[in-house]
Amino acid sequence: MLKTLLAGLALAAATFMAGSASAQDAGKPWDPKITDTDYVLGKADAPVTVLEFASFTCPHCAAFTNDVLPQIEKSYIDTGKVKLVFRQFPLNGLDLRAGMMARCAPRDQYFNIAKVLFQTQQSWATAGDPIGALAQIGGMAGLPKDKFDACLADNTIADAIVNGMQAAQTTYQVNATPTFVVEGEKLEGEASFDTFKALFDKKLAEKGVATN
Repeated sequence: MLKTLLAGLALAAATFMAGSASAQDAGKPWDPKITDTDYVLGKADAPVTVLEFASFTCPHCAAFTNDVLPQIEKSYIDTGKVKLVFRQFPLNGLDLRAGMMARCAPRDQYFNIAKVLFQTQQSWATAGDPIGALAQIGGMAGLPKDKFDACLADNTIADAIVNGMQAAQTTYQVNATPTFVVEGEKLEGEASFDTFKALFDKKLAEKGVATN
């Protein structure tokens, strides 16, 4: 079953969604459709929401997490102005398994694991035994080896991630990582903190929220 999912994953990752890049229909309020299964960084009532679609094996995603996200956290997330919703967009089988491991560890460790995966991406993603490397990362976050093995064999978890990827393609025409959607406005690829700052400040101003 997992082999079938991986084959479908490869096909989905290679599919370019035609049409405009607009993430929001004109005149309609944006609804990010956040659920209890989402992984959210920041306060639930933050006025601005940003969706991040990322791959754990994507170098540009790692650059964002390692270099830009800390500045966003300090200036916008920790101050209650912005919340970030992380949605995995796997590009390959190893990436899918990394996300499965992160989901199976204690839920409050998800973002810690995600940050470790991005910070050590070059080590585990190119290791001779990358699955073993993922098991070690999971173990450090409280996921024992037997539960790690069961996790990677759980098609329900794989289905949830792949379905989320397909929903991102359908709803936001995501076809590359990282892709961000800020209050309905789409931003693709690696971007500087100044780019995010300008976009966040614009969206906050539209909502009547002070930016300083």
